[in-house]
Amino acid sequence: MPSRGARPEDGSGLVPTDNSTQHKEDLSNKIKEQKIVVDELSNLKKNRKVYRQQQNSDIFFLADRTEMLSESKTAFEIHCSSISSVPPSRETLQVFLTDGHMKEVVQQFIDVLSIAVKRRVLCLPRDENLTQSEVLKTSNRKANVAILFSGGIDSMVIAALADRHIPLDEPVDLLNVAFMTKEKTIPAGFNKKGRKEKNNCEKPPEESSKNVTAAAAAIADEQFNVPDRITGRAGLKELHAANPSRIWNFVEINVSLEELQRLRRTRISHLIQPLDTVLDDSIGCAVWFASGGVGWLVTQDEAKPYQSSAKVVLTGIGADEQLAGYSRHRVRFQTHGLEGLNKEIEMELGRISSRNLGRDDRVIGDHGKEARFPFLDENVVSFLNSLPVWEKANLTLSRGIGEKLILRLAAVELGLTTSALLPKRAMQFGSRIAKMEKNNEKASDKCGRLQVISLENLSIEKEIKT
Repeated sequence: MPSRGARPEDGSGLVPTDNSTQHKEDLSNKIKEQKIVVDELSNLKKNRKVYRQQQNSDIFFLADRTEMLSESKTAFEIHCSSISSVPPSRETLQVFLTDGHMKEVVQQFIDVLSIAVKRRVLCLPRDENLTQSEVLKTSNRKANVAILFSGGIDSMVIAALADRHIPLDEPVDLLNVAFMTKEKTIPAGFNKKGRKEKNNCEKPPEESSKNVTAAAAAIADEQFNVPDRITGRAGLKELHAANPSRIWNFVEINVSLEELQRLRRTRISHLIQPLDTVLDDSIGCAVWFASGGVGWLVTQDEAKPYQSSAKVVLTGIGADEQLAGYSRHRVRFQTHGLEGLNKEIEMELGRISSRNLGRDDRVIGDHGKEARFPFLDENVVSFLNSLPVWEKANLTLSRGIGEKLILRLAAVELGLTTSALLPKRAMQFGSRIAKMEKNNEKASDKCGRLQVISLENLSIEKEIKT
């Protein structure tokens, strides 16, 4: 575990400098110096007195430790805010890794998270009775592990670490969900039945022609080209580059409005309850469709119907809550500083079971699958809690860098590229389920769609009793 003492070599407040701008270089030096002062003062007992040097003088005098700490934090935040507009780049992250202490912390984080992923991908039943010839036929092997996959930083790091521990001859299912963004169009020579089957993720008959499948795939590209689909495909390329020997099953799960409304009413609504907000409706439905794994397996050559057989589903929940990934964390930091951010993260972790875990466990479990959460492994949580907040996130930096900083640095160390710089995008926006039915509702509003369903269920129960 890293020491919490003063570290002259600590560069966690560093930002990359622009050689053409002396001002930025000066600011970087000031940030580093101020960071050391904050570290030293934070580790002193509250009642200790400290010596303060008079400006432009060799004279020192006694000062109050608490007052000096407050002034030092303010100065640190002012210096950082002056360069918060630094655009995200891989070089930006590389600067942090030049610091010996930060590099050590990142490696420790990778190690503890890797063990957490290992526990969750190895502890499950596998077919141990396959013959050698069957083992060699990796194209016929079924995946035992699936990942809710947007191509974002959370799911990419989980996938990269899962690749370390899942047997190489075993495929991994990457479940990518998208909700329809455009009205259906019927190209010439394409039958309505084939189109409907594509949009509703149903398997077309085996005798369907390749032309029908190709036409369906083309329509899906247009109708379901949502942000998470785009980043998911980019992430797939990164994973292929990292390990070309692994079979990554990129499963495109496409959901129409009609299907969403029908299955929410018949299958999903009671799983989300007692939660009842618009946010719970959006995320609950998105996770339900994604974890079901019914979609299209897309390769370079073709798109064919696919049903994931994986019984374990890995999710990235817990990363944003612990590593200041939400926009509200940035607002909290800007209004209340590091202390306020710490309290916000503590509050997030304290309520995650009632706010997220129960809902997600119910909707994933409805498919006969088990949700597993590597970022909420006890050792991962303990390790992250042992770090000062500025080693986990630096919200003075721009989006795509500052939030979840330690995770982005881990991604760079794991060999990931573009995904390490992607800003946070909530699942409901990335999949485009948000605003799909109403444009004027807020995430915290009570969801009328769930409430109506609840009343309908209550009415049915009364009829049964009578």
